[in-house]
Amino acid sequence: MSRPIQPRGGRRRATRRKVAEAAATLFAEHGYAATTLQAIADAAGVHVQTIYQAFGTKVAVLAEAAAVLVAGPDEEAATPPPEREWVRELFAEPDPVRQLALYAKHMRQVSERYMGLLDVMRMTASADPDVGNFLAEAERGRYDGPRHITPELAAKHALRPGLTAERAADILYAVTTYDVYRSLIEDRGWSGADAENWIAESLAQLLLAPELLPPL
Repeated sequence: MSRPIQPRGGRRRATRRKVAEAAATLFAEHGYAATTLQAIADAAGVHVQTIYQAFGTKVAVLAEAAAVLVAGPDEEAATPPPEREWVRELFAEPDPVRQLALYAKHMRQVSERYMGLLDVMRMTASADPDVGNFLAEAERGRYDGPRHITPELAAKHALRPGLTAERAADILYAVTTYDVYRSLIEDRGWSGADAENWIAESLAQLLLAPELLPPL
């Protein structure tokens, strides 16, 4: 029995993901500068010319590797964030406390996948302007989640009295930085679940109107 023929677009996406996953592993293990496109091609089982045709530059491969790690194993990196399953679930949730818990869970999962590559980018950024520019762009992108979530909380009068959506977004952005999760999990030995729960509870206390909070 012959295999079903995969559409060309599907093959292209599968190849991009295979390259991105191989690159993420090699960058984290060997560093960005020491990892060649040929090494990535060998690890992904493709011709190096395929990488040049699909991505053009090494920093574009890095960007795709980061996008794949952030999106996770069950989402296409190219899927716009509003269409991703976790985002749809968060905005369909009527309970603000639960919404913040879902965001804390998502950021914990991303941090576990992404921190190794993030460390490499941070170490490389000062010596490679292209990596530095991408890293700055990625960090600006991390603010997109908070800046879309907190106006929705404000619209249903869920924020603490006097707290603006903009200030709430800043707080949500700061408390869920990848380094907070690493400090608790790797440095202090907390379980991922304990760190996630503490961050979710802290966000609720910091952001939400008192009448919405569960009893202590």
